[in-house]
Amino acid sequence: MRGPRSLFSKLFLGNTLLILAVLGTCAYLIVQHVQRSYAEQVRQELRLHAHLLESVIRGQFGPDQADDLDRSVKQFAAATDNQVRITLILPDGRVLADSQAAPGTMESHAARPEVIQAIASGWGEEIHYSKTLQQFQRYAALRVGPAEAPSGVIRVSMPVRMITARANAFSRIVWTIVLLGALAAILFALGLARLWSWPIRRITVIARSLSKGDLSARARVAGPRELATLSASLNDMRDHIADQLATIDRQRRTLESLLAQLHEGVIVAGSNGRILLINPSAVRMLGISGDPAEKARSLLGQAIEQCVLQHDLQELLLEPKRGGSAGTDKPADEPSVSREVRIQIEEEDGELVLMARASGIVLPVPAANGGSPERSDIGRMLVLSDITQISRMVRIKTDFAANASHELRTPLSAIRAAVETLLGLDLQKDQESAKRFLSMIDRHSTRMQQMVSDLLDLSQIESSPGQFRPQTLTLPAVIDDLHARFAEKLAARNLEWSLQADPELRTIEASPHLLRVVLDNLVDNAIKFTGPGGRVQISSQKAVNEAGKVDAVIISVEDTGCGIAEEEQERVFERFYQVEKARSGPDRGTGLGLSIVRHAVAAMHGRVTLTSRVGEGTCVTVAIPQRL
Repeated sequence: MRGPRSLFSKLFLGNTLLILAVLGTCAYLIVQHVQRSYAEQVRQELRLHAHLLESVIRGQFGPDQADDLDRSVKQFAAATDNQVRITLILPDGRVLADSQAAPGTMESHAARPEVIQAIASGWGEEIHYSKTLQQFQRYAALRVGPAEAPSGVIRVSMPVRMITARANAFSRIVWTIVLLGALAAILFALGLARLWSWPIRRITVIARSLSKGDLSARARVAGPRELATLSASLNDMRDHIADQLATIDRQRRTLESLLAQLHEGVIVAGSNGRILLINPSAVRMLGISGDPAEKARSLLGQAIEQCVLQHDLQELLLEPKRGGSAGTDKPADEPSVSREVRIQIEEEDGELVLMARASGIVLPVPAANGGSPERSDIGRMLVLSDITQISRMVRIKTDFAANASHELRTPLSAIRAAVETLLGLDLQKDQESAKRFLSMIDRHSTRMQQMVSDLLDLSQIESSPGQFRPQTLTLPAVIDDLHARFAEKLAARNLEWSLQADPELRTIEASPHLLRVVLDNLVDNAIKFTGPGGRVQISSQKAVNEAGKVDAVIISVEDTGCGIAEEEQERVFERFYQVEKARSGPDRGTGLGLSIVRHAVAAMHGRVTLTSRVGEGTCVTVAIPQRL
């Protein structure tokens, strides 16, 4: 099937055909006019010759003058180069004289149409074949004498071939001129078509580029006013489209950026059960292998069952809507009520807890002809929130409350039992028992007081770590105060106090309260779990960066106590966790010391590490960053 002709070919063919038609019509009319004029001219010429000859032989027309008349007509015809044939005919049809034949050999001309017309009306004309000359002749006959008694007829004629040859010669000139004019017309039409089609072709190319999304081309505003206006309008449309595309692209990139940075996973599915939108966070939460951003793009249009393996999430995304149906012109009803499901996903590095919220959303359905969307459909949107930390914190708080209740209930029960026993004793008679129960009450109340103090410290550090501002402290003075506070306990357990300090390290930037809490808990633990004759050592040194400046102060508390098993070293920083050897005995702690140390060091933006070997001792190292 042929495609539509181009504007250039249409203009060229149209202009060429129009000009050729005009030239052909004019040439035809000219030739026809010339032929008619020439025929009239020949007619007038023949009439002139006939009248001229009639005036010469008017008184001599008769049979007795036949020889003279024959000579005269031959001389007259010779004067015209025999182009005109002259025949003198008597009324009865006998030929009296002829310029190109012998009269005696010629048949009667009484039946010739032109002779009949001339005798009847005085003048006759006809074209017919001449048997004498064996060619077609144009005849004109003039009656001599009155109609009542005509003397005869003078007939003059010319060969039709000669008349046609003259007319054809002129026609050839005319048609030659027409042919030259046609060539000029074709060139003119070619130039005119190019002149008009080239700007339009350029505008068409630009419009086609715009339709393909190429906005780099601009139309040249020049030429006739209409084309200049069209070019300007096309440029305005291009600028408008560019602005709209820039806005759409900016909105798209903003949406993609928001979805990519959103910590919650988002999945949108259509009513056909296929994914319309999914962000990288959802890919990560669902445990789909590969680059999250690339996977999010590759999953678009995939079936939900192929991408989401969790059955509960599939049910949320594939839940049927309450109204409307895809592919209908009727508006869909309101989306279904939101649902929430708690999902646990096992991963290599632990358990991931998600809160999945699903609800129906109204999605636009594009019209079939590409126009504005006039229909709507109900899809499903699933939002995944990672509540692993929240779940862990809730579990920690629950465990904390349970552990705190358990740890407080034990001394309270002991105190309560001791008080009840004391109330039933005779203090005058059983003073030793009373003293033993009072000592029990003192020991357990002291433990409760220590636990409450630890809980208050831990709560204060967790609730507002920013309130502890760093100050410039003299490190030797801090360590001397620490030794003074624990000198009595060290002497009671016969422990050696050892100090290894960097002599160049004189000051430290730290919160006085947090640093004291950290060192007190570490030294207290070292004293509790080191047997008599052991050693507690305090070390301090500075960490220097590449520029030669101190960026951290490292303080270590090392003991030669019982040590901690390797499998328990990761858990000793948990609240209320105690190693097996520390769960009983008079020096039993609260289980909060190392947890307080960890939170206090974190509040100072530092780090704490523990190394220990069973039977050899434990070393806890704290690194506190310094302001450069």
